[in-house]
Amino acid sequence: MERKDAEQLQQKLIQGELTETEQQDFFNWLKQLDEPELSAFLKEYSASFEQKPDSLTGEQHEDLTNKIEMRLDALGVPKTQYRRHMPFKIMAAAAVLVLVCSTIFWYYANLNANKQATISKNTTIPRATPIYGGNDKVLLILSSGKRVEVNNFTKGQLAVENGYSIEKESNGLLKYRKINTATAPASGNTNTIVTPRGGQYCVNLSDGSKVWLNAESKITYPVVFSGNTRKIALKGEAYFEVTHNPDKPFIVDFEGSNVKVLGTHFNICAYGDGETPKTTLLQGSVQVSTGDSKKIILPGQQAISSKKICIVNVDTNHVLGWKNGNFSFEHERIGTVMGKISRWYDVDIKYQGEVTQEEFVGSIPKSKNLEEVLHRLELTGLLHFKIKGRSVTIMP
Repeated sequence: MERKDAEQLQQKLIQGELTETEQQDFFNWLKQLDEPELSAFLKEYSASFEQKPDSLTGEQHEDLTNKIEMRLDALGVPKTQYRRHMPFKIMAAAAVLVLVCSTIFWYYANLNANKQATISKNTTIPRATPIYGGNDKVLLILSSGKRVEVNNFTKGQLAVENGYSIEKESNGLLKYRKINTATAPASGNTNTIVTPRGGQYCVNLSDGSKVWLNAESKITYPVVFSGNTRKIALKGEAYFEVTHNPDKPFIVDFEGSNVKVLGTHFNICAYGDGETPKTTLLQGSVQVSTGDSKKIILPGQQAISSKKICIVNVDTNHVLGWKNGNFSFEHERIGTVMGKISRWYDVDIKYQGEVTQEEFVGSIPKSKNLEEVLHRLELTGLLHFKIKGRSVTIMP
């Protein structure tokens, strides 16, 4: 496709006249651009909205505005009171920007090794020591209060409690193995696992259930699940694969809510930093409770726990992006995006000026260093970053 053809498709996209085939052709053209070409196109795109369309008659302007409204609706952009009164150039830009940003994220998340090298060579990313996320630091707090730095052990036994050997396997998994059937269970004895910023960890509980913890998270759980329930407490984010036991429900307490299951796979995100707690189900069924409100959710659904529980359908691949090595953004504001980044890279976030309230969509590998991730966000043209030590300032 020639550039002039792409520019014509861009105008049709703005006006809401692009067919599905033309839209795919336009995206394919964007995806084949290298970084300098893509950056140049976006700059020209932004500049095209600096001039007010005075050449349009009142009727033409109204017709075009209606078409853009329809495009924003189709893209799922919330219809707020002020949207209709947005300046034309901003509204038109928003109609394209949601789609273009999605393409940009796709493009940079799927670059091959050669193209990644080209980015490092041609961009002005600061040459300070790269900041990477991901470490094997994890803290185990025993019922006695003793603190064990799990990463100091390659493998083998870390401690013994209530007839269970707490062991680190060669793959890094922490496991509880029963070694003494004569020892009476002590229901009050609990352990706590804490992952710091930049860390993730997996633990196999004494009932066989597995829990994956995201960065800056912790769970507190009994060494032995006695009584009629298996109850644990979570702060942060974790993915659970619960061993089925119809006689002993598995209960997770978090942020004034709880999830009750018999045996299933689900994810809970409850950092308590202003974000509403979310429970996402992948397999089986769970009951989510908040105050007097109780809801059953099914696979592919997410329960959002506020004063009442709201259930929505979600893409579980995005929800579990963190577990599978990616930052996954599914229509998320910059505060949520930077929350994920700050926890993974152990950096503090500051805001300068009025930053964008646009929603981000896409995926970036967590294996990239901080500068690379921020640079990819900058390529949307929505914001800029300044890094000083372990502090990141976000600017318009």
